Amino acid sequence: MKRDLAIDATRGLAIWSMISSHFAGGTPIAEPTHSFPYVDGMSVFVMLSGLVLGLVYRGWIERHGLGYAYQRLAKRIVVLYLCQLTIALVAVAAAMAGHRWLTRLLDIDGWSDGIWLALTMKYLPAGANILMLYMVLMMSAFLLFPLLMRGWWAPILVASLALYVAAQTVAPDWFFISAHMRSPHTENWAGWQIMFIPAVVVGWNWQRWRIPERVDRWLLAIILGAACVWCFSHYVVDTGPWMHLEPNFADKLNFAPARAVGAWVLVPAIYGIFRLMLRWWHHDWLRPLVMTGTRSLDSYVLQAIALVIVPVHIAHRPWDPITVNAAVILVFGMCWAWAEFRRAAGIDRLHRAPALLWDALRREHSALTPSPVSRRFAEVESDVSEISASEIGASEINESEEPTRAGVAR
Repeated sequence: MKRDLAIDATRGLAIWSMISSHFAGGTPIAEPTHSFPYVDGMSVFVMLSGLVLGLVYRGWIERHGLGYAYQRLAKRIVVLYLCQLTIALVAVAAAMAGHRWLTRLLDIDGWSDGIWLALTMKYLPAGANILMLYMVLMMSAFLLFPLLMRGWWAPILVASLALYVAAQTVAPDWFFISAHMRSPHTENWAGWQIMFIPAVVVGWNWQRWRIPERVDRWLLAIILGAACVWCFSHYVVDTGPWMHLEPNFADKLNFAPARAVGAWVLVPAIYGIFRLMLRWWHHDWLRPLVMTGTRSLDSYVLQAIALVIVPVHIAHRPWDPITVNAAVILVFGMCWAWAEFRRAAGIDRLHRAPALLWDALRREHSALTPSPVSRRFAEVESDVSEISASEIGASEINESEEPTRAGVAR
């Protein structure tokens, strides 16, 4: 199936939203991607992660079976754990160097305590804890896939909605992800799953329900619907007569209804707009977003690490407007450059990078120091070249070279 660049562009915009919020929240450079009340890059990231999971894994299950999909899913969860662990260890190092204020976490009693908290996923620095939520939600796919294979997507949606209602009303402690903070609860995964599990269902039925074609056909209505939700959220809840209800109606910890509704109407509108733009524009106009979106996990990890490193080693806070803008552009540019590097180097999976580097070094070494066999071949080739072309036959030379040219062209 051809890659949907509009999904990648939407994910890239979510990365820009997170970077601008973490480095320049409340400034003009962050305003365009935060003008829709209660919708931010984190909610879009979670939703698109579920969408892509359902879309991709259905194809794998159909081609290779459920066991193969489970293996890939388990490996993905391990990768997420290692990424979150990397972020946590960077935060521990910052705390041990006297910069605990960057993490907004409690004190730690030395390296051993910090490493243990990192390993147990309790040392989750502010602005860098989304992967823990993502891991919890990814684990639900072990149950979702067999049900989706049986066509039980409707019961899944009903169960997801019921769990969301429970998250907004009952919400026991085990619904929450916790961290080493004074207020330990970070996200209510049972509330946030309303962005993930229904998105898995949509991704699973992406082709059957002809989602892209429906978005194209109803794009104007989708945009108008999103505009209506924006007006209600802004003029009624955010700054209007229901302002006193905002803590319950738009709470981020529990992912209250204003956030869920806003994200579910805004993301299809953005996706549809990007589809329209890609239809009429050259793809390179959106290349920074598309390439960053193709490596959204890498980009998230890079910006989370930069959130600790930049204020310590590059520019100490507080920042002036020029530094704020430069930090956002620098970090996003780094994410884009990394995505381009992975594409140019052919690194599809990071765990293959050492093997690819080793193979490249071996090829270079072999080219510089030919083996005895290759030296003997060169001597034979030199002898053959002294024979006239008429003795060999020009037609044979052309035929032997043609496949090489065709292979290069391909």
